[in-house]
Amino acid sequence: MRSMTKTTQKMIFGIILTGSMLGFFWMAWSRIANEPLVRSRLMMGTIIEITAYDRGAEAAITAAFARMQQIEAAIGRQEFSDLNRLAAQAGGRPLKVGDDTWQILSLAAEYWQKTDGAFDVTVNPLLELWGFGYDGEGNFPEPAAIQAALPKVGGNKLLLFPEKREIQLVKPGMSLTVGGIAKGYAVEEAAKVLKRNGIKNAMINGGSSIKVIGDGPGGRGWRIGVENPREAGRLVGVIVLHSGDAMGTSADNKRFFIRDSHRYSHIIDPRTGWPAPEKMTLVTVVTRNAATADILTKALFLNDLNWSMRFLEQENLKAVLIDTQGKIHTTPGFQLLRQS
Repeated sequence: MRSMTKTTQKMIFGIILTGSMLGFFWMAWSRIANEPLVRSRLMMGTIIEITAYDRGAEAAITAAFARMQQIEAAIGRQEFSDLNRLAAQAGGRPLKVGDDTWQILSLAAEYWQKTDGAFDVTVNPLLELWGFGYDGEGNFPEPAAIQAALPKVGGNKLLLFPEKREIQLVKPGMSLTVGGIAKGYAVEEAAKVLKRNGIKNAMINGGSSIKVIGDGPGGRGWRIGVENPREAGRLVGVIVLHSGDAMGTSADNKRFFIRDSHRYSHIIDPRTGWPAPEKMTLVTVVTRNAATADILTKALFLNDLNWSMRFLEQENLKAVLIDTQGKIHTTPGFQLLRQS
């Protein structure tokens, strides 16, 4: 075989070099595209963190946060937010509200009925009375004050007029709290924004409210630890979320006070005026919607275990409940993985 000319050798070397460079750039792009972009912001009373793995993630995350800020403005503490306007008009005529407020309160009204009144956004007068309003750490009110506040509470006093998208608070002194639903609703809406922007793998983590898109890096699902409410930093197990899943959690160890050896948490029963009975320490629910997951964790905390397990079975939902004795209750077929 004749030896290659110098020109041929140069051509072959150029082809090899070009191929190597293309391979290098492909590997570099692949690495960058599959590394997560993580961004966090303080909103809705907590740190919201969004993790995304796709190209264009920066713009998509920015748009998702903007959507959440839009929701917060509608139902937040600003003077002219929908909730403050409704409170100022309580006992008077119906008021027209924005789309987000309407969606949130419509869903709240639906679940007030479904949960036998356990979830109730009109509970705010009681929440304030117990000192668990915005950033409140709690205090023990006079029993007479509790009784005086109860007539201002009740989902049947929250009227919705769909044809005009108007809402009325029937009794003077009524006010609303959407702390048990708004964050989940905002997380769900943020997920819609991410998907519209081409994101196929992401997690929105609002602490007590989580939503995932795709099955995560490696396609094996997103592993979320469930913390023991009585031992900070220690997990009782791991839940694996798959594409479209949402997870909500409520626990009695975040906002509470202790009086005469009794723990009084921020989860107030609107039917009695008193904090949740000392039966559960943690409730985690997995659904396909972050807003309903948020709602149900509060309702399951307040209703007894038998009611909760029946409800979860009827709704075909997955849940983990930990009682005050430390016993873990799960819905049939739902596996809580051990920490590896």
